[in-house]
Amino acid sequence: PSTKTGVAIHYYLANCSMDKKAFYNSDGDFLIVPQLGTLNIQTELGFLKVAPREICVIPRGIRFSVALEGEEARGYILEV
Repeated sequence: PSTKTGVAIHYYLANCSMDKKAFYNSDGDFLIVPQLGTLNIQTELGFLKVAPREICVIPRGIRFSVALEGEEARGYILEV
């Protein structure tokens, strides 16, 4: 992470929201790409509603929580 090079690809599959929890990444920025299901993302800076065929960038160091709009969600996250 200190050299700021490379990329990691994470796949996600979720069937419940992050109730009373938050996530924090100090390594890099997240590019979230939903493929199935709409995500309601709450960050320190506000709310984002991200549907399939849309993208969301969460900068390094920002805390966020994800709520599902439907019953499940699937997609991938690129970490730069």
